[in-house]
Amino acid sequence: MLGTLALSVGGAALAPALGGCDKDKLKGPEAEVRKSEVKVSLPALPAFDLPPSPADGSHSVKEMRVKGKKLLETDVTVKGVITWAYDCPTAIRQPGVSADAVQKLIDEDPSKCERPKFYIGDAADTPPEKSLWVVEVPRPYYKIELERLPREEIRHPPSDRCDAKDSKDTKKSACPPYKVGDQVEITGTWKLTSPHSERNSDGLLVYKKMNNLTQKWETPDLPPPPGGPTGGAAPPTPPAGSKASPEDLVKGKKTHG
Repeated sequence: MLGTLALSVGGAALAPALGGCDKDKLKGPEAEVRKSEVKVSLPALPAFDLPPSPADGSHSVKEMRVKGKKLLETDVTVKGVITWAYDCPTAIRQPGVSADAVQKLIDEDPSKCERPKFYIGDAADTPPEKSLWVVEVPRPYYKIELERLPREEIRHPPSDRCDAKDSKDTKKSACPPYKVGDQVEITGTWKLTSPHSERNSDGLLVYKKMNNLTQKWETPDLPPPPGGPTGGAAPPTPPAGSKASPEDLVKGKKTHG
């Protein structure tokens, strides 16, 4: 009986110890993360203040992107550097195709080209997503247009076209010269949608005139059309869509204003 009692007492004393061992096994290792005494210096928040607008009333690209909503549907002048420009031959050229072959393709079907456009930024290295769109830039008439449109219509083109051969002096040509890196001042209408349905929720500038400071070229003052302010009655305004588009000319249509 004494042996039985001793065993019972020993077992009772041993049970907590064994329970403690099992608990330690289930507890797992201690976390290695300790509170650090090192102080981290965070960079200062960048300033979002806009520089003051130029005294001449023009605007920077950043200003138009940040505060442009209040200027929608108004004419503005924006100063900047051309950061990208659409070039049709480069855009549609396939590997192994010569430059002459690409030009022949455009001469035969100019509808393959998009409308001219370019981006401007406050600096030459401004990325495209922070640049400003300039659309409806005048382009020279395509070869097929020069062959099929009346000369009078070519001499008085719509705002999105120009006759590159109308003047031998490039300084007096209405076709704007521009390339990436040029410092420019663009005047146009600030909108969300262009007349030819290009859209940008941040705004886009519908071209009216340009002063290219790099190439020392400025949009010339064009003479008024016949029958305008210096002549008799102005000719009637043609109905919408009556001008022949490149697509019409390719198909052989001849609708003139």
